[in-house]
Amino acid sequence: MTLKLFVAMLGMVVGCHRAPAPPAALEAPSPPLPTEPPWVGTLALVQAAVDSGNFGTADSILAAFEQAEGGTPDASESAFWRAMLRADPRNPAFSPADARQALEAYVASLNPRHRTEASVMLRILALSDSLRAAQAVQRSATDARDRARDEEMQKLRDELQRAQAELDRIKRRLGPPKP
Repeated sequence: MTLKLFVAMLGMVVGCHRAPAPPAALEAPSPPLPTEPPWVGTLALVQAAVDSGNFGTADSILAAFEQAEGGTPDASESAFWRAMLRADPRNPAFSPADARQALEAYVASLNPRHRTEASVMLRILALSDSLRAAQAVQRSATDARDRARDEEMQKLRDELQRAQAELDRIKRRLGPPKP
């Protein structure tokens, strides 16, 4: 029984013993939060402008960014997005030739991040141009066929009118004799 009593007392002594207080923490200054790169905010502004249909504003924002950040990878990103906006058919200033020129300049620049995407867009513009040309040829052929049909119809109407006039003349001549 004494062993049990001894173990119980030892447990109480150990349980009542307090651990030493931890040393006071030194307060180190918090590192500053990383600042957002300028491109992130610029792209958000551009997207908002495009979503509201203000392609001119979006282009102006990108042009100003390219000028301010010239030579940086983000300036190259801006050039890519300017070219893409020029290739957007919703853009009131859309011109396939301008879009192609902007994309070709981007692809020719040093280390373009979106070379593949720009190359794909160039191929899409080329396909679009060929479809537009084929449509123009088809429209021209349809217009020519419609003009020829209209001319033929007019000729037939004129011929029918002459035949009707001839029949009327013959009817008058063969009509009942005058008393």
